[in-house]
Parts: sequence; structure tokens; C-alpha cells
Amino acid sequence: MNKEELLSRIKAAIVLLPDGHTLKIGDLSLSCSDKNHLAVKGWTIHNLDSMNKQIALSELQEIKSLFINMVDASSNLKDFINGMQIEFYLGYDYQLGSVGICSEINGEIKWETLLR
Repeated sequence: MNKEELLSRIKAAIVLLPDGHTLKIGDLSLSCSDKNHLAVKGWTIHNLDSMNKQIALSELQEIKSLFINMVDASSNLKDFINGMQIEFYLGYDYQLGSVGICSEINGEIKWETLLR
């Protein structure tokens, strides 16, 4: 996705997110449960059988980095999230749904799947 497409998707997200919509931007999915919380979700590239906590934490960090890059690219997004609690989630997509692996909220990691 080039920068123009990214900025266009971000503008659409800013309009749709407050109404409870979820919007995929690149490899991330954004949603708001209310005006104070933004969920940023990404999915692992590994099978759960080969997943461990170190890999999961690395992928969660990648989700955070991708989101920070979006914020850096868009002053509109920066303004939109001002004062919001940003919640990061890593999941495993199995085509018919997804399984939560872990999340980070307020700097605290919560494990949703038992990993080695």
C-alpha cells in the first residue's frame, strides 16, 4: 500500500470507527468499543503449533510498530487517537474465525492462549 492509499484508508477509518465499524488498514484491523478505546489487531504468520511466547511478543511488537508508523504518517490519526487508550491484540486467523493469542493494554501483557 502506498502512502496515498494509506492516508485515504486512515481518513475513512476516522469517519467509520466512532460508529462501531472495524476497518482493515494494511496488515492491521482497527476498531473502537467506545470513544475512549481503540483496538489495533494483527495476526500471526505462524501456526499455533510452532508459536511460543517469544515469537508472540515479537509479533505483538511488530503490530505496535506498524501502528506507530501509521500515526507518524497521518496527523489526522494522531489527532483522532489523542486521549484514547490504545489496545494491541495478536491473533491466529484460521479462515473461519480467529483465536486470540495475547494482548497488550496499558503496557500489561495478557495471554489468551497457552504457549511454551
